[in-house]
Amino acid sequence: MTGKQLDIGCEFGRGWALFKQNMGTLIIASLIGTVLSLATCAVLAGPMTAGVLLMVRRLMLNDPVKPEAGDVLKGFDYFLQTFLYCLMFIVALCGVSLVLQVITGLGLLASLVLSLFAEAGLLWGLMFVVYEKMTAVDALKRLVNGVASGELIMPLVLGLLTGLLNRAGGVACLVGALFTIPLGYCVLVSAYDALYGSRPDAPEFPEVLPRPS
Repeated sequence: MTGKQLDIGCEFGRGWALFKQNMGTLIIASLIGTVLSLATCAVLAGPMTAGVLLMVRRLMLNDPVKPEAGDVLKGFDYFLQTFLYCLMFIVALCGVSLVLQVITGLGLLASLVLSLFAEAGLLWGLMFVVYEKMTAVDALKRLVNGVASGELIMPLVLGLLTGLLNRAGGVACLVGALFTIPLGYCVLVSAYDALYGSRPDAPEFPEVLPRPS
């Protein structure tokens, strides 16, 4: 475990500040990723998400070479592992959902909550793949162990909240999702930075959004 505490309000604040400073770039990049994911029936969802995550991380760490919207395509560098992770995660999730359905019978609200937690787990696993160069198998193990130990409970709750934000954006004639999806990425990457950003192999760029002392 990291031993660090996650402040949900702080991460939303930092995520919003980062998104506001780079709104145009992140909206276009997220739109490109979403269109390509939908056009390929989600085959490219993993690498496109990886591309946005790479961009957000570089922006958060104040990379002197600012990413452009087209940099979302750099997620293809992680195609195999992100694709495998998404595939493994979905198969595992379907198995868990089926067991819960048989044992307890999932209602509509429970199904929604499970889907939001699943979305959060998918994103945290992809961050492990992209930021820590993990294989799909190791990232899934990391996720399972993190949930079992309690380390990833609050991060998943934060992911659930960003998922709700995305649902709200989708309700607003889908236009709101153009803002809420990249904002959600910024919030989750801020949380990742809070928990794991001090690891030895982290880039040496000075933070553009220092944390309150």
